[in-house]
Amino acid sequence: MPDFDLPPLPEPDPAKPGTRDYSIIQWCESRLKQGQEFIEAQVGYDKIDKTIGAIFAYEGTSNASYNPTAKSSLSNTRVNKVAITAEDITAMLTDARVFWNYSTNNPKYENQARISNKEASAWYTQRCIDLRISDVIRYYTCCGTGYAHLYYSRRLNDMMVDAVDPRNVIPIGPISYHTLQDAEGVILNQAKTPAWIKAEYGKDVAPNVGGQSIFGWFLHAVGAVTGKSSVTGPLSPDRRHTDAPIPKTPTCFLRTLYLDDPRVNPYKRDVYMGGWEKNDKGEYVGVNQWSYKVKPGMPLYPFKRMIVWANGVLLYDDTSPYWHGQYPIIKLTLNPWPMSFLGKAPLWDILPLNESLNGLCRVVDNNAAQIAQPGAIADRNVSRSEFTKFNSAVAGYKVRSNPASGKGIQIVNPPTLPQSIWTHIEKLEQWIREAGGTANIQGIASLNQLPSEDALDSLFSKMTPGIRLRSRILEGFVKEFSEQFLYCIAEFDTLSKRLAKFGPDAVTAEDFDYSAGNFIPDDVPDGSPGDVGSTLDAFMSDGPRPLYERAKAMLASFAFKFAPSSLLNSAGQQELMQSFMLAKMGYLSCFTLMERAGIDDFAPPGLKIPADEIGRLALQQQLGIGLIANSQGRKASDQKPPTMGTNAEGPIIQTS
Repeated sequence: MPDFDLPPLPEPDPAKPGTRDYSIIQWCESRLKQGQEFIEAQVGYDKIDKTIGAIFAYEGTSNASYNPTAKSSLSNTRVNKVAITAEDITAMLTDARVFWNYSTNNPKYENQARISNKEASAWYTQRCIDLRISDVIRYYTCCGTGYAHLYYSRRLNDMMVDAVDPRNVIPIGPISYHTLQDAEGVILNQAKTPAWIKAEYGKDVAPNVGGQSIFGWFLHAVGAVTGKSSVTGPLSPDRRHTDAPIPKTPTCFLRTLYLDDPRVNPYKRDVYMGGWEKNDKGEYVGVNQWSYKVKPGMPLYPFKRMIVWANGVLLYDDTSPYWHGQYPIIKLTLNPWPMSFLGKAPLWDILPLNESLNGLCRVVDNNAAQIAQPGAIADRNVSRSEFTKFNSAVAGYKVRSNPASGKGIQIVNPPTLPQSIWTHIEKLEQWIREAGGTANIQGIASLNQLPSEDALDSLFSKMTPGIRLRSRILEGFVKEFSEQFLYCIAEFDTLSKRLAKFGPDAVTAEDFDYSAGNFIPDDVPDGSPGDVGSTLDAFMSDGPRPLYERAKAMLASFAFKFAPSSLLNSAGQQELMQSFMLAKMGYLSCFTLMERAGIDDFAPPGLKIPADEIGRLALQQQLGIGLIANSQGRKASDQKPPTMGTNAEGPIIQTS
């Protein structure tokens, strides 16, 4: 790739840093503008603001039906089916078992796989990752796409996940609409405070919005109205929307570019990437996990390049800190279409249906108001004051009338509401459920069956094809997510952290080898002659490679397993029933059974539990533990499982 397609390289010596910084920022800003135009040109981009506005329709207006200050004589009733559908879809997809297990085909790494599963399970629960993934799904419901930003937080000393608005993720040269990993780069827009940037990068940056006076807010507001704001952001087609600042807080708009830069070291000396310091002996020592040396002719950015800037200040330009070498932004598009990078949001088709439903609800409300207070007609012989005092809504009202002088006041009852309106309301609600893909959620209850051998098949026969498709795409999202997190376990979870969380059971022999403190072996095969060398020279020529290279070679043998089509926890129930049957037959240990049942404190802390199932069964036999049949109640028959049924007295459990 020619150099003019990439930003300038950082100089190993501080020569004209200002000029270099300016060139890099200019290059990044030009790619940011191109990426924004690409996102704005996508089908459905103009519907995002409308959909978000429809979700918060009541909160953003003052004439809602529950507002006591409303003076209109006509109904303002609205049913927010857009927000209800978004909540249903989020709940349905969050209730899916979006978790995974690590396994390996190499017996040498079984301890590492076991520890990785513990790390992932503890992190997923303690950091409430399921709720953060639900935020990603919320963006999908109204934008067509949601992004999960999986990053390392120095403040938490742990991995963290943030849901990102798809308008704040700017791809550079995207190829596929399923993932960002084959793009040339990606830019992440974030709103941060100047104090946060100072603490994270050690540089002072003037806020884009806010500051010491109201003048900064005034300029931002004027720029948004005139379309001449210097602050770029996810723009709508009318070019009047800019990045949203943090409310009532000085805000900097932070841009983070992850770039696939394939260039190699052009110098005849080693280049030090990442953070390095000199020790007491005058030797350079890496200060973090992503510090490495690049020999002449080798790639400068094996993890990808990372450039961070804000308000014209270059904050960081070095290697990306993640060993997995991917963009740490995972794309979730549950309804992808080749003609739109953002896909199609389920709420877009619901907007006109919800408007029609609200119109009919107002018709019903207005008709009910006329029934409660019907209209009245009076001839000219009725005085104005008498007619004004008359109220047809008062119970037991009385009116004096003189037929000789006219008809007096007459009550005009409203016409009967046609039954077709109620039929159409029901039809609109059905269409909304079908458009949102939630039409058959109620059908789950109609299974009337406890988890059995064919529970998952029965469940999916009740589901719409759209729900099954979403579940499969969600599994692909989880696979990319879990792969990146596995590398982060190897990179950021040190021996001290594992000991604090899991005790001695989290220690491996590899924690005390050449590079102590991590479970990555020194002798990971890489296909070189030293892997099978029979002489000392051949063995010594294959000395320990850099830590990140050994981690990549080791983790290549790992697999990511999760129950296929794992929707609504039914797959977990089916797996648990199968585990009970295997344990009763003697092929599954009680330790594994308790792990799958979610009981973590079954074994005492000092008991060493083998990683393989044969070893666990042998330990169970030594301890004299086994399944005990209950002497009371119906004996197990190994036939059909119990099912739910009904009789004249109500619901019952039917047994074979």
